[in-house]
Amino acid sequence: MGASRSLRSLAAFLWRLCRRHRWSLPLTIGAVLCFVRLASEIQEGEVDAFDKLLLGMVAVWRGSLDTLMLGCTRWGGVLPMTVVSAGIVLLLLLVRRAKEARYWVFGAGGGLLLNVLLKELFHRARPTADLVYLLPSLSSLSFPSGHTMGTTSVVGSLVVILHVVKAPRGVRLASILLGSAAIVGVGVSRVYLGAHYPSDVLGGFLAAAAWVSAVTGSMYPRLLPGEGAAPVTAQAGSSS
Repeated sequence: MGASRSLRSLAAFLWRLCRRHRWSLPLTIGAVLCFVRLASEIQEGEVDAFDKLLLGMVAVWRGSLDTLMLGCTRWGGVLPMTVVSAGIVLLLLLVRRAKEARYWVFGAGGGLLLNVLLKELFHRARPTADLVYLLPSLSSLSFPSGHTMGTTSVVGSLVVILHVVKAPRGVRLASILLGSAAIVGVGVSRVYLGAHYPSDVLGGFLAAAAWVSAVTGSMYPRLLPGEGAAPVTAQAGSSS
């Protein structure tokens, strides 16, 4: 009876968790599973053809988009993302939005830290020197792309915060459109310049999406449509 009651309690907890996070939980789990599958395929060499194909397609444009691609890759670097993050945290603290400042530290800052840990875990080498274009040879690790992961974490966190503070709809829409363009631009620039394989960029996006979704679901469980506190039973009382 004890084991049966424990299983029922666990099932009830999982059901409430799924109802409370009906968007953020599937997004997080889905992104994690895709990331794990991608990492496994990379280690087995199954994405080599995919990487080679996209590298060749992007390399055709070299010489015509150099200024744009260099600008994108510089914008997505550690220093610009750190400056932007520090500025936003300071602004949030000045307007007495301490919870949003904490969210930013975990969402954007945590994404940058997670990238370092993942690189050490998978230890994938950078593209060979003959694939690098307009950049000095890079000796750091490659998977997942830090530029892509950092940009996605920053943009994703910014979109969430603008929604939380109820910014005008036009501002939120503009942040989504411009942020998406920034993520794509930074990701493409890393492949264009030969700094990363396309699978590195995809891995950076998936890892950042999983992280930001998890942090958002944890700190703002009622943010997305249909999410909210799970209903309580009469036996559970009025507290949640």
